[in-house]
Amino acid sequence: MYSLTINFGPSGSAWALLFKTEEKAGEAYNAYVGNIMSGGTELNVLIGSDDFGQTYAIPVSQIHGVMLEDLDLIEAARIQRSLAEERVKIKFVAAAKSDPLIGPASRGQVPGVLTPMGGGFRG
Repeated sequence: MYSLTINFGPSGSAWALLFKTEEKAGEAYNAYVGNIMSGGTELNVLIGSDDFGQTYAIPVSQIHGVMLEDLDLIEAARIQRSLAEERVKIKFVAAAKSDPLIGPASRGQVPGVLTPMGGGFRG
């Protein structure tokens, strides 16, 4: 599955179009990119439809950018980011345990306190 995001208009609206095949997604992407490469002389309006019932017509002059994504690869990237985040959490916990101030506090070991009324030093 492929997603083509088109950012356009004065407020930067973004539309995400979905395609089942790379070929069809590439056609929509290349229609815009080809127009830009030719100096904007081929199209005035980007017109098309995706594979899930969305039909669009966007003035090419209003388009700020397009992004084509392979959603399977994006999913793998999200998993890798999540794994990296979990590794950071584990490293943080290990570093906190070995920290001279945080480590003892996390184990419930607090510095001793002098108590009034002859109680002396309690730890």
